[in-house]
Amino acid sequence: NDEINIEDLNGRTCCGALDLSSSVDMTAFCLVFTPNEGGKWITTVKYYIPLDNMQERIKTDRVPYDSWARMGLVTATPGNVIDYEYIRQDILKAVKDYDLREIAYDPWGAVQFAVQLQDQDGIEMVEFRQGFKSMSGPMKELYKLVISGELAHGGNAVLRWNADNIMVKTDPAENVKPEKAKSTGRIDGLVALIMALDRAMRLTQQHEMKMPIFI
Repeated sequence: NDEINIEDLNGRTCCGALDLSSSVDMTAFCLVFTPNEGGKWITTVKYYIPLDNMQERIKTDRVPYDSWARMGLVTATPGNVIDYEYIRQDILKAVKDYDLREIAYDPWGAVQFAVQLQDQDGIEMVEFRQGFKSMSGPMKELYKLVISGELAHGGNAVLRWNADNIMVKTDPAENVKPEKAKSTGRIDGLVALIMALDRAMRLTQQHEMKMPIFI
């Protein structure tokens, strides 16, 4: 629940992830910043919903989307479907403000947007399927970071709600992944966090492998 000073993140290395729902549902854009020496992992998450159905979703999901929108946690885009241009502009701002190396995305339903970001905006986009093979490792690592207090999320209320909702599916080999179908509500931000954390940890491991050894 450590407070995050956004200005302190300027120029910091990070990886991102998009959990793109259907165009009438919630979508999440997550960034995970690699820790400075002795520091914590830091995550920020932005959410997007269509403005025209926000009041209906407040009733069905029983959460204060309007309050979250006033707090800047949720962007309610005009119309009855999510306007992806709002997400794109936030991504382009992140590229300008931070050392954003890549963005992970689930190719199901997101290919066209990912191609636009890569071909038109020059952003490195990485396919990330949401099966046991991809999700288990980073999901277990996320659990460790949360338990050890090594993940700073600024007390993001929407992310907390996602965490409250999540159900976990386990296979016979004890691999895990989020179970969207059985979760009690939206978990988009947590899914994006798992994806972004995977890419950020891989980046950190690659950096450590390239570090010179002095004797």
